[in-house]
Amino acid sequence: NEMEILEVDDVHGVTTKVNYFVMPEEDFAALVRRTTITNTGDDDLTLSALDGLAKVEPTGGRLQWGLKNIGRTLEGWMGVYHANDDLGLPFYRMSTEPSDTASVKIEKAGHYCISFMDGSDDLLPIVFDTEKVFGFSTTLQEPNGLIKSSIEEIVANPQYGDAKTSSAFAAAQGVKLAPGESVTLTSVYGKAENIKDLPKIAKIVTKKNFITGKFQRARDMMNELTSKVETHTASKLFDGTIKQNYLDNSLRGGMPVILGELDDEARNSNADEDSRLKVYHVFSRIHGDLERDYNDFNIDPTYFSQGPGNYRDVAQNRRNDVVFSPRIGSFVVKQFLSFIQADGYEPLTVQAYAYQIENHNEASRVASLISSEESTPTVIAILSGGIFRPGQLFSLFDELDVTLKVSKQRAIDEIMAIATESPMALYGSGYWADHWEYYLDLIEAYTSIYPDGEESLMYDTELRYFFSTATVKPRSQKYVEDYTFDGKSKHILQLDATVFDNDKVKEQEAFRNVTTGLVANEANWQRTGGPGNGRAFTSPAITKLFLLGVMKFSMRDAYGMGVEYEGGRPGWNDAMNGLAGMVGSGMPETFELSELLKYVLSVVKKFQRPLVVPSELADMVDTVNDALDELLASGYEDSEELTSDVPKELFKYWDTVASARESY
Repeated sequence: NEMEILEVDDVHGVTTKVNYFVMPEEDFAALVRRTTITNTGDDDLTLSALDGLAKVEPTGGRLQWGLKNIGRTLEGWMGVYHANDDLGLPFYRMSTEPSDTASVKIEKAGHYCISFMDGSDDLLPIVFDTEKVFGFSTTLQEPNGLIKSSIEEIVANPQYGDAKTSSAFAAAQGVKLAPGESVTLTSVYGKAENIKDLPKIAKIVTKKNFITGKFQRARDMMNELTSKVETHTASKLFDGTIKQNYLDNSLRGGMPVILGELDDEARNSNADEDSRLKVYHVFSRIHGDLERDYNDFNIDPTYFSQGPGNYRDVAQNRRNDVVFSPRIGSFVVKQFLSFIQADGYEPLTVQAYAYQIENHNEASRVASLISSEESTPTVIAILSGGIFRPGQLFSLFDELDVTLKVSKQRAIDEIMAIATESPMALYGSGYWADHWEYYLDLIEAYTSIYPDGEESLMYDTELRYFFSTATVKPRSQKYVEDYTFDGKSKHILQLDATVFDNDKVKEQEAFRNVTTGLVANEANWQRTGGPGNGRAFTSPAITKLFLLGVMKFSMRDAYGMGVEYEGGRPGWNDAMNGLAGMVGSGMPETFELSELLKYVLSVVKKFQRPLVVPSELADMVDTVNDALDELLASGYEDSEELTSDVPKELFKYWDTVASARESY
């Protein structure tokens, strides 16, 4: 959680060190930049400097899209506002949320910059007018404006921040340094929900030793978060690499924390043994690799901060959670097996768990236990008002001026102990072929810690089926005959493999709340009845794994080799998107399918318990088995070389099984 840049200028006798770190454990978001300038020469030095960011984007609306596509137009909404009468508290925000609609949304949130010198609580003036520093050098590399004018002149003259992209430079003027002396400029950049919050934030960050204390706490926190993989070898670099790798994986998959620990019984139990305990992953988010500029990621600016993540990223980076945090038990296994749909596919985006308190009396009891008498009615309304996440609760408490009479930790433990939990996800776009390939890893990690828990996990754990609004089209609707790239012949393409299913949409609409306009989380689970009716359909974990195996087995290509990319998406390698269009398939999925079916068979043999499956699946299995018997009876044998035309026996089997899958 820190980065340092060092520049040594022996010619002028000046050494500059810039250190960045993220502010920990505050209820406002902040990136801290500390610039220390040291006079390494033999003479006294009088220093004036601009230090900070050459470019600051405001906040508000779909900036990820807008900055890349209408960057110049977007500047029309941008502005720099001020929380005081001088230049010390600039606030970078959009006037309204950019949109091409008649509905106008006023933006109140924005980014801020607060700068000061160590040892002083006086705020430094901020130069935000980019042209004052760079002139007309739009590359922001040549400070033509600063060359023509002194810093004192720039600060004294008017600046303009409307309808343009602005800067955030702290202006230090006339600082005298004797040989060996240093001066440190601290700048804090972040996001605030309202310009009125800036004076309060400034008062906090300018307190004596506050920033140095936070810097040390940031270091200590990194050591605490990575303590589970602390390594001591002859190579410090290797030791650090292990910790950094663990930290990076944790940011993708999240770090599990256990909430609901009310007494010694809870503290001595795991999440499977005590229903009061809830596992919640913090820090999880979509990775923001610089080479993947489409992967913008979001992290909630709340306590227990986290954001949504892509399915495989989260699954693969939670594979060893139970090894490092045994008390989470089978949580991760149950979470991801719940996302298996009845068609064997999974959604794209994994969101944080949501919680709900269904017992109003329990909500009232906890509210009176954790809050003041005046705040209790408000807390009851919050706890009984629908689904929530831990961070959202504290945001509401602050917004509604709730007074707690216990610590925040005790409050959230009391609340989570009576809450029910539900995994959350979003369909996204297309069905990827490899999402399911991490399940055995999750199971193997769990059984390596809890080998005696396998039978209960497989047979006694009832799991729901995720319900997406997208349906895979039958071949007749997605197979298209088209010309080859050279236009000399024709071939078959698989295009637009999934469709937005209006029948499924109607089922989900039945769960829309007429008062709030929101669709309840229950709409995301397959049900036994018609729209809005029936219970959420459940099966034991072993049944869901068998269903998954059957579906993938039925998706093998016409040669019986790779698993077809019939959902429109390949495996993790996005560069292979065209393979799905070529009616392609993947052998890695076949190898994984073999391992999955072997595991299911081993569980059934080991525990000698019946495998109960949905009747619709049983019908499909009968058809597949009949087709296999017919193929065997035909006497067909594979040739040494793969023929360009599929043998008629294989084609008939493939067509029969694919038709059964489509009918299912």
